[in-house]
Amino acid sequence: MFQLIFFISLSLLVYAYWLYPLMLLVSDYFIADKRKLPPTQSEGQGWPSVSLLLAAHNEEKVISAKILNYLNCQYPGSTEMVIVSDGSTDRTVELARSIREPRVRVIARNKRAGKGVALNHAIEEAHGEIIVFTDANAFFAADSIVELVRPFFDPRVGLVTGCTRYTEGTIGSLYQRYELALKRLEARRGVVATADGAIYAMRRSLLRQHDPSLVNDFLHPILVNLQGYDAVIATKAVCGEEFSVNNEFARQVRMVSLASLVYLTMLPELVRMHRWRPVIVLSSHKLLRWLTAPLLVLTSGASLCLTPLGGIYQVAIVGEIAFVVFCAAGALARKLSLNERLTVVYQFVVLNWAGALGLWRCLTGTVPVMWQPRGE
Repeated sequence: MFQLIFFISLSLLVYAYWLYPLMLLVSDYFIADKRKLPPTQSEGQGWPSVSLLLAAHNEEKVISAKILNYLNCQYPGSTEMVIVSDGSTDRTVELARSIREPRVRVIARNKRAGKGVALNHAIEEAHGEIIVFTDANAFFAADSIVELVRPFFDPRVGLVTGCTRYTEGTIGSLYQRYELALKRLEARRGVVATADGAIYAMRRSLLRQHDPSLVNDFLHPILVNLQGYDAVIATKAVCGEEFSVNNEFARQVRMVSLASLVYLTMLPELVRMHRWRPVIVLSSHKLLRWLTAPLLVLTSGASLCLTPLGGIYQVAIVGEIAFVVFCAAGALARKLSLNERLTVVYQFVVLNWAGALGLWRCLTGTVPVMWQPRGE
């Protein structure tokens, strides 16, 4: 029994972190995809209209800067910004309305209902052909809207996600390079495991009203794939985001719990519609990551019980001891603000512990619907 547990757990870990990325790399050489070249406009084809949507709750510290950032963005077509205040109790609405600009509309909801409800309301009010989703503390580069919209000249594309560059390190800062490389490979197949909630765009025609408890940046790529369109990544569409690292663990737990709910809700529909690419990507890139901590515990526990048999089990124990030592050293290095490369094992453990807790919250029915601005 312990041998079966050991080999199944170890195999799933090896697949998630080594075989799956390797499969993407190898198969990448056999993809004859025109998206190797950037899409171009057809003669006489204009830039589509864009609506930038923002759900805000108590964002008085950044809301003025966010609006000014939008107004400074370059885009050759028409744009608008729709801000829905979700029961803000500070000066968010007052400050937003003080910037008198016809392209900016502010809608105040007195009763707080959650980000999903606020975004659904914003979608109803938006007029653009392309809907751009963003956060109040995410500041776009001047050409980010252009770079987000450019891929939509390919009629196969239904969603485009940009990339966030954090102005402070996070517990996943080193992990981000790995994640971005993986997302690029997946996007070549028209699938992204999740959109970047701070900067992504979607065709208005593909949007559907949905349960507001289903987080939009995880749900929307799935909806796009279900309707036969591709989700891609625009690496030149970037934004900067500031936040305190102190609450990052709690944020990761909340995000995974919300994403898990979407995965478990939408998986049967993906299977029914035979959308196997997103099923493989979501299960390999997300589900197995959320299960990493339990799989590590099972592998370690089984190898400990099997140590008297020697061989691979003793090798595993040595590796696990080294892993614990590097994790402890990484925690100390982080506390002393040393080079972040020394914290990679610690970051790996923290991220995957947060993933396991998030999945557990989903399975136990304690998924949060409300959100707080970072720093509160």
